[in-house]
Amino acid sequence: MSKLILVSLTLLWCLGVAVHGFTYDEKEIKTEQGKLAMFERWRSHHKMEKISEKEKTVQYNNFKATLEHVHNTNKANKSFKLEMNRFAGMNKAEFKSKFTGLRAAPPRIRPGKKIAIDHGGPFRYANFTNIPPSIDWRALGAVTPVKNQDQCASCYSFAAVDAVEGMHFIRNKELIALSPKEIVDCAQYDPPMGCVGGFVTISFEYIEKNGGLTTEKNYPYKPQVDPCNVKKEHDIAVQVGGHEIAPMNDEALTKALANQPVAASIKMEDDFMFYKEGVLSSPCGTAIDHAVLLVGYDTAPDGTKYWIGKNSWGDTWGEKGYFKILRGVPEPEGYCGVNIYICYPTPDKTSTPHIDGEPMVHLSRDL
Repeated sequence: MSKLILVSLTLLWCLGVAVHGFTYDEKEIKTEQGKLAMFERWRSHHKMEKISEKEKTVQYNNFKATLEHVHNTNKANKSFKLEMNRFAGMNKAEFKSKFTGLRAAPPRIRPGKKIAIDHGGPFRYANFTNIPPSIDWRALGAVTPVKNQDQCASCYSFAAVDAVEGMHFIRNKELIALSPKEIVDCAQYDPPMGCVGGFVTISFEYIEKNGGLTTEKNYPYKPQVDPCNVKKEHDIAVQVGGHEIAPMNDEALTKALANQPVAASIKMEDDFMFYKEGVLSSPCGTAIDHAVLLVGYDTAPDGTKYWIGKNSWGDTWGEKGYFKILRGVPEPEGYCGVNIYICYPTPDKTSTPHIDGEPMVHLSRDL
């Protein structure tokens, strides 16, 4: 019986590692030998490919710097926790070149040196007042499983596609996984996008021009740019007529999110790279460089208000692919610049102001 219990506990421990990610004992970080052994165990845990000794030395030095940051952060009394995930051996510049990919705004709306987002357009939810205290579009069935952009700077395409999926579900009660790869291959603009970064608004412009998007099943994702498959591109599963950029403030974001999931952008900092759980609240800039989907908002038991976001780094990152960040900060740009680029698709090009009680999409209470 004791052997059976021991085996069961061992299995549970193994399952715990698989679910909760890479773990370590504090004793391991006290010596170089311990850190080196941890590094090898980390590589094995994340199934790292074989690399040269020179590359391995660079990776190990990055690993040690990350370990110090993660360990010190988790020892502090913060509203979030970090972990030694598969990115722990990369420096920030290398990571950004492969796993983010947002260019803040199309060049034609960049007068001077400062980024200028056009917030002067229509906002169909301006008069919307029936705002719920919290909403989570995942629970309402409007969000597809977490995707993985892999080593291709194509976050912009995932944010746009996820937003279209949400709009289509709310209007048609049908959840369809659509194709980010179509945008990566077929949205040919100057400057080019693909795996070197791109724009959420231009992604929406491409979708509108094409008349909609095909499915992920029909045009599956690969982390690379290939010639556009025109036949699949024109096999449209979901139609889109237009898009809007909301005003830059918490109120506008809340109103938009109360009606549909929205594409947004943030400044990707170290804590976001290694995020595990909780509400991110560490200091960060507003030079947005990563596109995500916002799927809701809520308030923690301690009163901390937060946005709920869906990332595109797979479901082993963060809270099964999701994250929480502060909302309600005094700056109009929002925490990490989340209010700067609030963008969402619309079923048509008309942008008539919202009449309270008659939203463009159905409210959560109607689902």
